Formats: sequence, C-alpha cells, structure tokens
Amino acid sequence: MQTVSQTVPEDRRPFRFVIYALTIAMCVICYGDRAALSVGMPQIAHEFALTPGETGWVLSSFLWSYFILNLPGAILLDRFGVRIIGAAAVALWSIAMILGSLTATVPAFIATRILLGVGEAPTFALGNKVVRAWAPLHERGLMMTAFICGIPIGLACGAASGGWLIAHYGWRPAFSLLGALGLVWSAIWLLTHPRPARGPAATPFALISVPTLFRSAAFWGIVIAQCCANYANFLLMSWLPIIMRQTLHLDLAQSGAYTAYCYVGAAIISITAGKIGETLVRRSDLSQGSRRKVVCLYLVLASSMGFLPLCTSAGTIIPLLAISMAFMAGGTGANMALLADLLVEDEILGSVTGLTLTFSNGLGILAPVMTGYLLEATGNFHGVFYITGLIILCGALAAALLPRRPFHGRLQPDHTP
Repeated sequence: MQTVSQTVPEDRRPFRFVIYALTIAMCVICYGDRAALSVGMPQIAHEFALTPGETGWVLSSFLWSYFILNLPGAILLDRFGVRIIGAAAVALWSIAMILGSLTATVPAFIATRILLGVGEAPTFALGNKVVRAWAPLHERGLMMTAFICGIPIGLACGAASGGWLIAHYGWRPAFSLLGALGLVWSAIWLLTHPRPARGPAATPFALISVPTLFRSAAFWGIVIAQCCANYANFLLMSWLPIIMRQTLHLDLAQSGAYTAYCYVGAAIISITAGKIGETLVRRSDLSQGSRRKVVCLYLVLASSMGFLPLCTSAGTIIPLLAISMAFMAGGTGANMALLADLLVEDEILGSVTGLTLTFSNGLGILAPVMTGYLLEATGNFHGVFYITGLIILCGALAAALLPRRPFHGRLQPDHTP
C-alpha cells in the first residue's frame, strides 16, 4: 500500500514557521470578520428591523455559499495551489466585507455575506494542505491545532476590536477596516509563499472518487466527528455575543469583551491541549488511526458545553465556555490531522478536506437558524446547549469507533484477472 509522506524537505524546515504564522493569521482574519457580524448584529438588526428568526437567517447567510463551494473551492486549491487560491480567496472575502458596509437594504447585505462565503470556502482546506506539505508527521496535530486556534483568536480579536469600533463608530466603519486588513494579508501571502515547482517535480493534479470515499468507514468517522463539532462552532461564532448580552445583561461593548475573554482562554488552553495530544500519540502508529483516541477524548471534554444552562454568572460561564471551546479546537485539529494521517494520496488532500467540510458545514448551517427559532419559542438558550452537548458526544462516539485504517480517495485499479 502506498504510504503518506512523513518527512519535510530540509530546505523547507526553517521557513515553515513563517508559513505557519501567515496561515494562522489568515484564520484569525477570517474568524475576526465573522465575529464582527455577531457583535454588530444588535445594531444591524435594529437598523433593518429584524426579528430573532430573521436574525438567525442573516447570521447563517454566508454559510449558504460556503457550504456549496467547499468542495469546488478545494478542487481549485488542488489545481492551482495554496499561493494563488489563498491570496484570491482572502481578497474576495475582504472586498465582500467592504461592500457589506455600503449596503442600504437587507437583500443587498445578505448578498455581500454570500460573496464572503464564496471567498472563505477554500480556507480550511488550505490550512490542512499547508500543514501536510510543511509539517513533519509528529508536528502535524499540533500545527493543525495551532491553525484552528486561529478561530478563537480571531473571534476574540473580532469581538473585542469589533465591539469597541462598533460601539464608538458604528458597524459600517468596522466592516471596512476589517476588509482592508484582509487585503493587506493577501498581498503579503502572494509575495511570501514560494512559487510552486514546475515540470516533473510539480505535484500532479487529480480528482477524487466520491464513491471510493463513501465506502470507507474511516472517512465517515472523520466526517461525522467534524459535523458534530462544527455545529457547536457555528452556534457560538454566530450567537455567543448575543448569548452573553442576554444572559448577563451586558451592553454591546461589554458583550464583545466577555466574548473575547472566552476565546482568549480557549486559545491558550487549546495550544496546551494540542501539545498534550501529540505527546499521547508520539509512540503510536498514526497510519492506523491512533489519533482518533485524542479526537474522542477532546470532544467528550468539549461536550461540557451542555452544562451551561446551570451557570448564571460570568465567573462560571466564561471558564466553562473557554474549556469547552478549547477542546473543540483541539478535537477538530486532531480530526483534520487524522484525515491527513489516513488519506493515502497526498495530492488530493485539499479536495477530500473540502468534501468533509461540505458535510460539516451543511450541518453547521442549521445551528444559527435553529438557535434563532428555539430562542423565539422558549425565550432562553437552555435547550440550545442541551442539544449541542448531545450532538458533540455523537461526534466523539464516531471518532472512537470508525477511523481505524488508511483509506484511498481515488478509484483504485482492479488487479483481478
């Protein structure tokens, strides 16, 4: 059986930390832009006279195109490489942020959010592809966790800076400034990332075989775990500032700051969790799915989110959320590293990651919408967190039972006579 590459060329080793830093920065900007919407949503909802149900639809609108284009975006990533697609994707969603600040109607605003989803579609696949190309095998889980750690860092920065900017200047200038930051990153990435190899040394382009993947229990275990974790991720990134504001009776700036505290705590804990996870599997055979144990353990710890309805003060809500989100990041980072461990063909990792995210973001789309309707029906978030905790436990069970051996993502030749 063909095995995955476990080494990084000597000439890439020192420079890989520059690439790591830029890739994490991309994730920070991506999720900072998303946090700005959730923090600014009370102002936007007031300006456009939205109900809670309608607010849920607006919060989820970028996910429509994001979900549909995860796989096509990842295929483009495999075809044209991380340098070109990374720069183009970030530039596109940054322009969408700036256009959003200029809109005057709800349909126009939703259209800019859909455009933002188009730009963000290949982002996660890009991170996984960069880590597989640049990270040594036993650094892979830690670096995927560090990349995913960009999620809480971005959400913290977006919540804190976005909350301050929106409180003082309004949501429109905040959106414009965040869009400009993305355009700066895009130019730096294009100038910094090495150009791809040409000629015989270049990585061949190949398409995935969906039926081949669908026959793999290991693939489905990774997909189900990612789906369940992503439901919780999209719930929090869409609604957390509003949850803080309603539960603790905060003003807009305070809700942004408290949300940032949760994400900063999660970022610190998740890096530690990533290091511990790599230590736990250092002597294991990663090609046989040993990393699944880390995924399962961390998702079980993340399901502690289900106890949030029992918390009534900032002193209990913030630590519990930080711990839950940290192990969510650690679990999803280990899960993406598990995908890279078990997929035999290096050259289609972007596309297979895109297919995985198509499923997980399909479920993620439901989180903001269901939360809006549950809030309308019950007047609180208790049922939301009970349901979310159970969903995360389902992901932990799938990770424990299914990803046990390498799998192919391309149609294999029939060697029978």
